[in-house]
Amino acid sequence: MELHPARPEDRPFYVERGTETLDSMMAEAASAAVGSRPFRWFFTGHTGAGKSTELNRVVNDQRLLSQYLPAIFSVREKLDINNLDFTDLLLGIAECVVSMAEDHEVKVPAALTQRIEKWGREVEIETETGGEGAGKTGVEWNFLLLKATAEIQAGGSLKKTIREKMRDRLTDFITLIDDLAQEIEKSKQRRPLVVLDGLDHVDFRPIQDIFTNHWASISKPRVSLLIVVPLPLLNEPKFMAYVQDNYSLLPNVKVFTKAGSDDLDSNGFKFFKEVISRLASLDLFTDKALREIFRLSGGMLRDMIGIAGDAAKYADADDPKGKVKPSHVTRVLNDRKAYFRRLLSAKDFEVLRRVRDNPYPLGFDGIGPLLHLKAIIFYPNGEGWYGLHPAVQAILDAASASAS
Repeated sequence: MELHPARPEDRPFYVERGTETLDSMMAEAASAAVGSRPFRWFFTGHTGAGKSTELNRVVNDQRLLSQYLPAIFSVREKLDINNLDFTDLLLGIAECVVSMAEDHEVKVPAALTQRIEKWGREVEIETETGGEGAGKTGVEWNFLLLKATAEIQAGGSLKKTIREKMRDRLTDFITLIDDLAQEIEKSKQRRPLVVLDGLDHVDFRPIQDIFTNHWASISKPRVSLLIVVPLPLLNEPKFMAYVQDNYSLLPNVKVFTKAGSDDLDSNGFKFFKEVISRLASLDLFTDKALREIFRLSGGMLRDMIGIAGDAAKYADADDPKGKVKPSHVTRVLNDRKAYFRRLLSAKDFEVLRRVRDNPYPLGFDGIGPLLHLKAIIFYPNGEGWYGLHPAVQAILDAASASAS
């Protein structure tokens, strides 16, 4: 559930996480500003852990706003997430910078405007994407960018043409971004910060390729970047070699006291109940049902809310005046088990058994895709450990029982 903590209407539904993972991000942002260098940061965590909500909190944090002008670019909303190219991300960066200039009424020098128009005529994006600006000298850059990203998202035949022209004139394009960003900084005394959100919702392997092979191009504009990436990338040495310590991992809420234990963490369970209480009365649930919902969620906010909602639907169908009981949560568990059975292969289950037997796996393949599916859950408690999704664990337990 994505919330905007700074909006008064969202405040009643927001529960403070109490996590320290963003402090290092803020410290690096301040250091980059003092050192007159672009801020670069990667942000990750399981899908559904609440990253978008935390990003909304970050971009409204006064520590950041004192030095940066943030803008969020949603890759899922603006681009074709199933077919991404590094030039698409540069278009997104440029679109955010142009929007900042417009929103803050930054005066752009005539010489820069002329260079932008010249770039548009040479690349012919306005012609290639419909002809509305063909032959006009006053075509604004935001028009070109919006048309280009729309064509990329639509996945039409012109996508390849736009990408090729972007690559051919990449240096000129990046120079335009830099010059416009400089005008914004001079006018507002704050640095443009582009937040690229949504890359964690796609297959991590193409994203890994983009950042491993094209990071030099993506990071070339002197625009500060905060990028949300898929969690499995933290297991990829090539990616981590240049990321180093410039990342934050938003942890899922702590569920178990330690690796291998079935004991629920009391603080995590307290937080979970506070979240649910903002959406429904806790009296609608038996205590045991709440504990089972929390266990099944793996500590991910979206799953907490989704499982509670599904269990409530089953309870309402049985007895509109009754409570949510463990039996209703069991039906949700069965739904999740069926979901994983459809997706997982025999090879996947080999990896899952190894993780079940060793919560600190090292040096074997296959974990990344299963992390992406959340068949494997990373619990960053202490030194960090891996566990199976409770539904997957139930599948393996049943298989072991039938074999013995």
